[in-house]
Amino acid sequence: MRKMEARFGSKELPETSRVKFQQATQQPGELLEDWADRVLTLATPAFRDLPDLFGQREAVTKFCQGCNGREAGKHAFFERPRSIQHAVHLIRHYQYVSQVMDVKKARKYDKEIAVNAVQSPGDVRFEKLEKAI
Repeated sequence: MRKMEARFGSKELPETSRVKFQQATQQPGELLEDWADRVLTLATPAFRDLPDLFGQREAVTKFCQGCNGREAGKHAFFERPRSIQHAVHLIRHYQYVSQVMDVKKARKYDKEIAVNAVQSPGDVRFEKLEKAI
């Protein structure tokens, strides 16, 4: 990508590239891998004059912060991933664990709480009184 930019030149101002990068977020329905690719694509022109390591760290940070699953992104960010692939792995792991735990909570909830309609003797008397009136 950088070789193509060096040969043909970049037509976009660096500031414009950085703003596009900073404003990017994962779109609804966008796959996590597609979001990762888009972040890397936006990071290349945004940080073309800076070392690759800096651009990679910024891309990982933006990937975690712009993720649709805020809690998953926060979890991945706290783990300080060194690459986009590691961040994707951390987010997938968080989503899996959350899904498993939510299913367990739902099952536990269903077993513990059961509501059965029961008529109390007072209700029966009240119905008889209403019929009499």
